[in-house]
Amino acid sequence: MPQKESPSFEIGKKRLPSAWAFTVITGAVLSVILTLYLAPSKYPIADLIAAFSLVIFLGMFGWHRSGIAAGCKPLTPLIFMLLYVAALAFSNGTEDGAQTYIKELIFGFLPFFLLYVVFRNQVPEREPSLLLALFLIPGVVHLAFMYLDVFVALQKGNIPFSSSSKQGMLEYIKDAPRVGRRYLSWALLHLLCAGWLMTWRHKHARARYLAGAMTGLSILSLALLDARAAYASVAFSGAVLIFVIGPGTAWRKIRPYLPTGLGRIVLVCFFMVVVGLGYSAGKSRWISMSYSIKAATHDVFDSQVELSQRPFVDESYWSAPIKDINACYLEGHFRCKVDQSAYLRTAWILTGMQSLWDHPFGIGYSDDYMGRLWGVAGEPGKFQRGDNFLVQHVVSFGVFSLLFYAWVIWGVLRSTRRAIRSGRASVSLVTLCAIILVCAGRGLVDVFSEGLWRYFMALLGMYYGLLHSSARTISNDLR
Repeated sequence: MPQKESPSFEIGKKRLPSAWAFTVITGAVLSVILTLYLAPSKYPIADLIAAFSLVIFLGMFGWHRSGIAAGCKPLTPLIFMLLYVAALAFSNGTEDGAQTYIKELIFGFLPFFLLYVVFRNQVPEREPSLLLALFLIPGVVHLAFMYLDVFVALQKGNIPFSSSSKQGMLEYIKDAPRVGRRYLSWALLHLLCAGWLMTWRHKHARARYLAGAMTGLSILSLALLDARAAYASVAFSGAVLIFVIGPGTAWRKIRPYLPTGLGRIVLVCFFMVVVGLGYSAGKSRWISMSYSIKAATHDVFDSQVELSQRPFVDESYWSAPIKDINACYLEGHFRCKVDQSAYLRTAWILTGMQSLWDHPFGIGYSDDYMGRLWGVAGEPGKFQRGDNFLVQHVVSFGVFSLLFYAWVIWGVLRSTRRAIRSGRASVSLVTLCAIILVCAGRGLVDVFSEGLWRYFMALLGMYYGLLHSSARTISNDLR
């Protein structure tokens, strides 16, 4: 019998020898881009590589085969968002701030189209391997740097280990990673997706043990980082995805991967260790969370203090050095009694939602949008902006921003549900839907900026590239 030829791709008059060569080269380039997007201040380098790569892929496939025209359709809500931002800026005189926002939004289209073109034209048999590499490599790189940074900090004596009624023994570990908890926790969440894909993709026991070890290390690392925003976003993603898939279908698909017997006991013990580590790494924050939320609610709605002097407006209140930290805790001073992150995030979210009543169409974007809302724009020692994607858009652009971004997420959910019902949904597609939902949940309590926004758009590009691929065959993964 004649041997079956390996698939190949044309570049002008030349041909790549095999689909594997294309996948390996593509995976290496895209992994570098995504790794750089998850490192603060490295995103301009990733943008240059992405732009160069997109030109090459468009030259390989041509305009029609690339499917870029079809890829524009999922971006319709963001295109409307651009038009709305421009119109609002013209009407209220915030053109300078609008230009900055529009530029960042448009730059996100670059990784979207790059990943869309690649996955739309990828050989179906290689799609899971490519997706696994794009989750695995950036996650492993950032995980390695995390423990390197922790080791160096320990060598220098920068991580004190002291336990008290107010603080846990591991509370200072989360300050060691150079990229910061926001970027690192994002990378670790994607590493969890890599562990799941490896478990599904490889049936051999060794591969599954490796995937389990990698997943376990990622979860332990998230616990050491005290990444509460990551915990909340995973819970949000899981709840929404189960609702979309259906509880019965979701349970039937997850159940075969759950351990039995001794493995179940090991799993329970593991999560007990995770809870213990997470509590020790953020004890002061956990025990003060309830009080912090109540205090923020009071200061927004019931405080008699002048607005400019309230703690969630006064940045200098939090930046002033504490002379005696022990006395601050023992005497119950507000600054040490409250969790700064929980207090400020809660107050800013409530203030942002409150602004919809007075400014339903937003006040326009600028670097001092919160300062303008509070009437303290430009004043030294006052917060000028929030650290929250939701608040940023509610205050700056009002209710329409909520509608446009909800439209983006709704498009993913609706297409995933349709793909599942028609039998076209692969595990890779559902995994991408899950991590996109994690990002959406993260935006409710955290900020998307620069590289993180581009990474989110790259995920959308992967998702719609898989969904629109003309080479896909009907999958039985979720039937």
